[in-house]
Amino acid sequence: MEEHIPRASIHAGKDRKSFPVQVSNEAERRGWDEKRYQLKNAEKEKNNHYNFSRKHLNFEITKGGKIEPLGSNPVPLYIRLQQRYEELGFKPYKDANNPEQVSQNTPNCLVDIIFSGDRDVMKRLAFGDQELDTSDPNADQSHIKLMDPIREWAVDTYKFACRKWGEENVIGFSVHCDETNIHAHVLTVPVEQVKKHGRIGSVYVSNDNPDVKLTTKEWKALPKDERDNYTKHKATKEKVARVSFAKVWGETKKEKSEYLYQLHTDYHDEVGYKYGLERGIPYEELSDEEKRERKHKDKVTLEAERQAKLAIEDAKRQKAEIEAETAVIQHQKDEAQKELKTAQSGFLAKIFQLGKFKKEEAEKIKESYEAGAKETIDGIIKASGLTWKGGKPTAESIGQNFRMTWDSNKNLAKELKDKDSLISEKDAEINELNVKVSDLTEEIDGLKFRLTLIDEDAVQKLRNSRIAEKTRADKAERDLGNLHSAYEDLSLQWNALWKEPEYNEAAWKVKERKEREARIAAEAKREAEVRIKRHNGVLDKFISEGRAVLCAFALTTRTSFNQKEASSIYYGIMASASKHNHSLFNSGGIEASVKDFLSGLSWKDCSDFREECVCSWTRLFAAKGVDFSEAAISNFCAFVDHMSCSAETYVSLGGSNGCADQLTNWDGTQKQGLGAPAKKKGLSL
Repeated sequence: MEEHIPRASIHAGKDRKSFPVQVSNEAERRGWDEKRYQLKNAEKEKNNHYNFSRKHLNFEITKGGKIEPLGSNPVPLYIRLQQRYEELGFKPYKDANNPEQVSQNTPNCLVDIIFSGDRDVMKRLAFGDQELDTSDPNADQSHIKLMDPIREWAVDTYKFACRKWGEENVIGFSVHCDETNIHAHVLTVPVEQVKKHGRIGSVYVSNDNPDVKLTTKEWKALPKDERDNYTKHKATKEKVARVSFAKVWGETKKEKSEYLYQLHTDYHDEVGYKYGLERGIPYEELSDEEKRERKHKDKVTLEAERQAKLAIEDAKRQKAEIEAETAVIQHQKDEAQKELKTAQSGFLAKIFQLGKFKKEEAEKIKESYEAGAKETIDGIIKASGLTWKGGKPTAESIGQNFRMTWDSNKNLAKELKDKDSLISEKDAEINELNVKVSDLTEEIDGLKFRLTLIDEDAVQKLRNSRIAEKTRADKAERDLGNLHSAYEDLSLQWNALWKEPEYNEAAWKVKERKEREARIAAEAKREAEVRIKRHNGVLDKFISEGRAVLCAFALTTRTSFNQKEASSIYYGIMASASKHNHSLFNSGGIEASVKDFLSGLSWKDCSDFREECVCSWTRLFAAKGVDFSEAAISNFCAFVDHMSCSAETYVSLGGSNGCADQLTNWDGTQKQGLGAPAKKKGLSL
């Protein structure tokens, strides 16, 4: 059996033209709750498992090699990627038919690389001796702690990526410890230093100061006598950073393959060997079975293969155990046969070594055997090919020797019989074990055949899926072609309509009408805003003049308002009520209006006692001194609206002759409809 060698793995994902938000969120686990984990595990076409209880073990490496919890950066990954594009001045092409999508002919602008290694090694680096099954998505593993070696591996891998592609181009480095195998996602922007486009011009360097350099246009602008002080030099193109996947990873398939080959070698020499990970085997050097294992398979196929492999391993283990047991029994059998052969040789030797037994034993043989034993003994002698010394043996002498030998070696005969029995038992056991080995071999062959069928089913399933996708793509392309044709027909019809004079005249009339309506609506809106502003200005004028009159009254020694003061205060309270939407038909509205009216007063040079008295007289005046009738309020509101209709309108409470019961225009003419406030009888301040 070939020895298992742990190896590092690098998977350079398919070069991308864009980076969707959902892919960014998956890399950083942004917004991933337990329900999201369950949905990911339900995707059977994926060959990975996600465990929500290990989400807290994920982390990322930031600038400078700092370790942070995954997703702690407030700026999402896709925004950081866009910021780097803006720094490089890179703008992906847009699809004319769908401005929100990247065009198909836009250059490849990012690469998502996965660094990982042998599952057992990565598991040991991350979790040490802690027992857990990383392929079980439903196990509660919230108690598992992350070990330091995995952080060290991640930092070393991050530094390797920074040396390879530049730290400013490593947009994200996310380490996922919540999946079946621990790995790191590295999002990079392929950036190459290239020379600027355009022709190489000339530069003129000052002979007195080499730091002073002029372009050709600047040099020609100098007076002729100063031009001789400059020497012409050929300019060199400056290098600029440019997004270029082909320049970094290779323009052809061969160049890209060579770049990946060297990437594996460099990673092993700088990082992998430190953690017991050998260099990955190149794809072209893999066997057909290993190549088949690297192909994409869904979870159902992988689970079936896993169960089949477990059954094969269990059967192989049982077979090995039985073969070992068979070898032990075979050894015991060989030893028994060896001992039996030795015993048989000794037995025969004792039979034919005469004269070495006791006299008593010879007597017993003589007594036991009769002359009729001669034929049996003759047969034994003849079969053995031996002869007796001293002439032809008699039945008595042969019987005596045979009996003597038999009795003296009966224990040895019993031992030989036991050995034969043991050998028979071992033969039976060996035969039984050989049957089991044959059965297990057939079972292993059957499981391997099933595994091959599973692989074939997976390949067929992928082939069918690819055919279905191609069919849908062809249909979509045909539909797109039909839409383009319809669009071109409509464009032709539209252009033809624009060429007709009647249509042009009608279109211009519609355009003029819409522009006129838009102007009228805008003017009406502006007029309404100005009118509201003038309306509030008129109310503020009433309020400010009423407050000024009340402040002047507070500085006197009088205890009642005169006619002019009463009118100003009356209209000031009414304006305050109108501005703040208070009702003057109830005591609560009157009190609120008076409170708002008094809140803006300045009581400078007025004592607190006088202030309190004036406020009390004002509240008493509004509650019982005047009558806020519906007719008076309606006339006041109509007057304010009338005053708001023209920007040239101005109102004064003093009148042309200073009478308190008059409101005049800016030219001194009297406004009709408003007079002195109606008093309530029986009031004395």
